[in-house]
Amino acid sequence: MRIFRVFGLAHLVCGRAAHHSPARSSSLGTAVGFMMATLLLGGSLRDAHSAPKYFMKIRDTELAAGVDAQAAKNLSEAATPASDPSNPDGVPAVAAPQASPSSKPVAVGEMVRTVLIDTLRKQPDVTLELESPIANTEAVKAECKRKGLRAFELAVRVLRFDRGVKPPTAGKRFRLLEQNVKLSVVGTTYPEGLLAVGGDGESTIQIEIGERVTPGQEREVLEEAVKDAVEQAVKQGMLKLSQPRGKPTAEKRKRK
Repeated sequence: MRIFRVFGLAHLVCGRAAHHSPARSSSLGTAVGFMMATLLLGGSLRDAHSAPKYFMKIRDTELAAGVDAQAAKNLSEAATPASDPSNPDGVPAVAAPQASPSSKPVAVGEMVRTVLIDTLRKQPDVTLELESPIANTEAVKAECKRKGLRAFELAVRVLRFDRGVKPPTAGKRFRLLEQNVKLSVVGTTYPEGLLAVGGDGESTIQIEIGERVTPGQEREVLEEAVKDAVEQAVKQGMLKLSQPRGKPTAEKRKRK
């Protein structure tokens, strides 16, 4: 696309110069040639600048106690029809909602990991793939050295996972479903395992709801909170990586 635009510009300028003197046409041609060379060089430099600097291997998400169980409980309650006080026998006044993808159990750890991968793929300085098998540590090290990549192993730690239903705000009629997610992205050097980078993210998302919370609403508010928090943490971590290097330290944690 850049080459097409450059040649289009050169053709336009030369066409406009066709009625001028040979000397002016020659000077103009030289100027156009210089301009084309500058633009092409600039494009090459941009391509070089956008080449990945970091290889990142993604570990499984580390969850605070009870996070997966709480998400499953929320969806289960949302899928259960609300009781009707006028129906003492407890017979549902309406049919229960049919099973749908949004009512399936939410594996929070996998959801967070997927969001982390999607977020990192948008970072031009990051690559998540190598030619070498990830299990072959020596081959990975050699490839990263050959390509000038710094290698890290990343994981998300979900530190807090709070969900609640708030009363309507002043002047409003609908209640609010609120989801809060607090997490950290932790990166260690690969394969040495030395703590090298980290970032924090926290998000609180609210959506209006009716008398009953639906599974789709539960999933929506959770996904939005996770996405927002992960993006914050990744942005902070990438900013730290762009700064002068500090000395990595051993991370005291228990590997799964």
